[in-house]
Amino acid sequence: MPDVSRRAPLAAAPALAPLPPEALAKLSLVGEMTLAMSQATTAAEIYPQALAAIARVAETPRASVLLFDPDGVLRFKAWQGISDGYRAAVEGHTPWAPGQPAPDPIHIPDVARDTSLGRYQPIILGEGIRALGFFPLVTGGGTIGKFMVYWDRPHTPAPLEFQLVRNIAAHTSFALDRQRLVDELQAERRLFIGGPTVLFQWARTEGWPVDYVSPNVTAQFGWRPEDLVGRRMPFADLIHPEDLPRVVDEIRSHHAAGQGTFEQEYRIRDAEGQWHWVSDFTVLPPKDGSVAHSIGYLVDITERKAAAAALQGAESRLREAQRLESLGVLAGGIAHDFNNLLMGMLGNAALALNDLPVASPTAETVKDIETAARRAADLTRQLLAYSGKGQFVVQPLDLSALVEESGQLLRTVISKRATMQARLAAGLPAVEGDATQLRQVAMNLLTNASDALGDQPGVIGLETALVHADRVTLTGMLLGDALPEGDYVALSVHDTGSGMDEETLGRIFDPFFTTKFHGRGLGLAAVLGIVRGHRGAIQVESWPGQGTRVRILLPATTRPVAVEAPPRPSGPARVADAGTVLVVDDEEIVRNVTRRTLERAGYTVLLAEHGLQALALLEERHAEVSLVLLDLTMPELGGEETFRRIHAAWPGLPVILSSGFTADQGTARLTSAGLADFIQKPYQPAALLEAARAAIQRAAG
Repeated sequence: MPDVSRRAPLAAAPALAPLPPEALAKLSLVGEMTLAMSQATTAAEIYPQALAAIARVAETPRASVLLFDPDGVLRFKAWQGISDGYRAAVEGHTPWAPGQPAPDPIHIPDVARDTSLGRYQPIILGEGIRALGFFPLVTGGGTIGKFMVYWDRPHTPAPLEFQLVRNIAAHTSFALDRQRLVDELQAERRLFIGGPTVLFQWARTEGWPVDYVSPNVTAQFGWRPEDLVGRRMPFADLIHPEDLPRVVDEIRSHHAAGQGTFEQEYRIRDAEGQWHWVSDFTVLPPKDGSVAHSIGYLVDITERKAAAAALQGAESRLREAQRLESLGVLAGGIAHDFNNLLMGMLGNAALALNDLPVASPTAETVKDIETAARRAADLTRQLLAYSGKGQFVVQPLDLSALVEESGQLLRTVISKRATMQARLAAGLPAVEGDATQLRQVAMNLLTNASDALGDQPGVIGLETALVHADRVTLTGMLLGDALPEGDYVALSVHDTGSGMDEETLGRIFDPFFTTKFHGRGLGLAAVLGIVRGHRGAIQVESWPGQGTRVRILLPATTRPVAVEAPPRPSGPARVADAGTVLVVDDEEIVRNVTRRTLERAGYTVLLAEHGLQALALLEERHAEVSLVLLDLTMPELGGEETFRRIHAAWPGLPVILSSGFTADQGTARLTSAGLADFIQKPYQPAALLEAARAAIQRAAG
């Protein structure tokens, strides 16, 4: 359609003469329309009022209301007297842009004579329209749409008619804009009261009486607004007594500093008496006293607080686990290297004692050296236990029976003033573990409980049970984060002794930390390592002056409890037949003492410093080698890979693996693949010779 906005606007209406009754009736009609529009609650109620008024004032039943949509296209919102086809043909046409400030109305008195309508002229005439009036709908933000009036005859409105139609358009614009603001306000209110933020307004008088609270207080905290507004429930009465003094001080200090807003966290009570942590964005009144109330926007952060505490706890446990893991790696490495040194000390001491006459005064000195070395070997075993590498005979065990046995052994050393209370469940599932290591756990815990009682009377409790550990239980225990949910056999030892404070409790698993006047302080450190090696979890709770409880979870297994084989009768080590032994070890002191031990027993000994050297020797002399004694940890080529290559090339050649570490699942796999035996350093000459004799005998058939 051509730009009809270029047409000359209608001239201003001349001064009106006294109005005849018909004109007064039309004015009254506009007033009634305005009243009806003011009472409308939706735009759909406004449109019919406007169209009806137009029909009376302009004396035509044909009119429409069009508004700009958010996309800027002008679309029909209400109409009467026009067809769907006409609306589809002309929708979107407008002489004005959205937001255009106060354009003048446009009138086309005779469509048939107005060729400027272009291609729209036949469409308009085809609808039976002979005259048109464009009346802009304008608000403070500019043009929002237009009022269209259609006559079925050529028509030029009288000045009063023209002015009344303009008034109707103006009142319609105002009513639509008011309704838009109301709708937006209600939408914002629905968003607000449907959300988590509760608005409180309280008076700045004693107790902070509530002037207003948003309706969503019911959904968030269970209170009805009428329960709180007025002096029924002052806001201060909702705040936790422990938090109220702090809240008051913070409000006073921020108000004194002239800060209009600040944030604080505290607890409030819900309608059922439960406490919730809230974050309060507080709006304070100005210092001049012109406003007598404060406003708080409260959000329930109870779950956020709990999640943050859980995360902090998990991070703390992770740091502790990483620290202990690092210490465990260090302890294991030290123990491994120390065992190699002890190998030389114990082996050479044993060889020296064999060379010395029984009555030699030097023999006593060598025996003292041997005793000290044995004690050092005990210490390395505890270090290995702490590192989690101390288990060597894994089998299904009855934990209750094992713990009961440990308790019987310790009754002579436990405080005579201690009362033992044991509740050891029968018929528990077995646990996969090493009996010696788990006995050490039970004995260390019972010894600690007895020491905690000192000279005072008290109770030592001992309990086993089957538990189903869920995620919450496991994450609350040390080493439990990585464990799966499921059935565990629990061991619990508690005492009514002196207990420990938080600082002490945080160090109990450190190697060599002790609260005792004597001892090495590896008791609980070793317990932790053994539990780690058994893929378990541990929890220690202590209360100063009340006692301590240690709880251990070990994975339950469906395998039946192993029946312990009767001990093999002991006898002097002997060699069935002489032969050649290839000793492979990267430590010279170990190679030397092992060579001397074997040579004295009648063996021929070949030496290699690592796996590649051993394989090269075997390529040349495998026919004369009866046995390979192979260290597990070596440079160039480690013991495990060296064994696999030896076994692949010479499957009938027996191999004994040795290490400063104890046997683990890896060596168990090698045993099933043909490994003859495992011997832990530091070993005694007799143990070495017995293992060598047995391996050679088995290989010989």
